[in-house]
Amino acid sequence: MENAPSLIIKSNRTTLFVAAKNGDNYAEHDIQVKFVLGYYWNKGLPVVEKFIELIESVIKRAVSQVFSHDVLAIEYDISTNDSLEDSSSVNIYLKSLKADNIEFKIVGEVIALGGIDNRNTISKITSFRRKINESIKKEI
Repeated sequence: MENAPSLIIKSNRTTLFVAAKNGDNYAEHDIQVKFVLGYYWNKGLPVVEKFIELIESVIKRAVSQVFSHDVLAIEYDISTNDSLEDSSSVNIYLKSLKADNIEFKIVGEVIALGGIDNRNTISKITSFRRKINESIKKEI
């Protein structure tokens, strides 16, 4: 299992770093989080949904560069502290990544986004009804 392909995710305050490694092959991509989120907000796009789509496409691109495959299956959990539109905290937990049924080792499996909580008191109190805790499995 030491030579198993791997997906590495790291971050700092402004950048999300995604890398895939398989043997001697290595691919890396950066997402400039502030710029991307700013663009989504400016254009009135659904921020969280678009950001998740972007992460999925970057993971697919990185894996494709190091491991030729037909089907990429990804499984992750997403949790928020309110509805997607009003949430100030989004956590994505990568659980599984398989390319043609070959399991990738995941390093840095949690992607946490947090921002200023501008919800009023009533919204905060009633947010338990709108919180999202979902498990998502898809082929990309």
